[in-house]
Amino acid sequence: MINVKEIHSTEELLRQAKWLEGKTLAEVSEEIKKTDNSSRVTTKGDAGYIIEKGFFGIEKNSDAESDIPHLGVEIKTCPLKYNSTHDRLSVKEPLSLNIINYCEEYKHKDFIESSVYKKNKKILFVCYIHDSEKERSQYLIKYVFYWDIDNTVIREISDDYNLIIDRIKKGQAHMIHQSSNQYLTLCPKHNGCFKDPDCRRSKRPQPFSTEPAEVRAFRLKNRYMNLVICRYLGKPLEGGGWRE
Repeated sequence: MINVKEIHSTEELLRQAKWLEGKTLAEVSEEIKKTDNSSRVTTKGDAGYIIEKGFFGIEKNSDAESDIPHLGVEIKTCPLKYNSTHDRLSVKEPLSLNIINYCEEYKHKDFIESSVYKKNKKILFVCYIHDSEKERSQYLIKYVFYWDIDNTVIREISDDYNLIIDRIKKGQAHMIHQSSNQYLTLCPKHNGCFKDPDCRRSKRPQPFSTEPAEVRAFRLKNRYMNLVICRYLGKPLEGGGWRE
């Protein structure tokens, strides 16, 4: 386990985080126990919990600022999967970001001022291989790298962000569908049932309609996450993934 409060640069954080590459979750768990005898992190837990809480000491939160505020870095785990012929990797699921506040988000004049940019402008990705043929303890951590929301990314996802904001301004936040956007979208983020009129935890108010909107988070679709990793690796995106 590392103490992120004692790390004073993004370079140092990456250097220490790179230790994870090539390790299984079991090896990470054992290392955590060496430095924290009181830790309850085990390989039976969720992979994200082992890495984010166990190794980095990051608690689950809904704060507007990044996980490591003094460095401006968000920590994200990303499961990967092999294709049927086991010769190509791709991301297993979309990447959920921060929850949207409909009543505040529309006030931002552009994507640069958005909550999603401010919280996620620099992400440290820890990518591991989810393999249903192995025990979770044997999942392998494959890549550790930084991703920045730079000018290229801003150009690619700003249109999607603007579509979301336009819907909110039209009083249609409850009608936003993931299929409408190319890369950046919204996904449900609650344990309730939005269709149940009495389920309050699944709903949030929107500013231009009395119709409640579903609690949702910003999300980067699989197709974009595959592109993000391919760019990091310097490999072509083919067949929805990349070759090792």
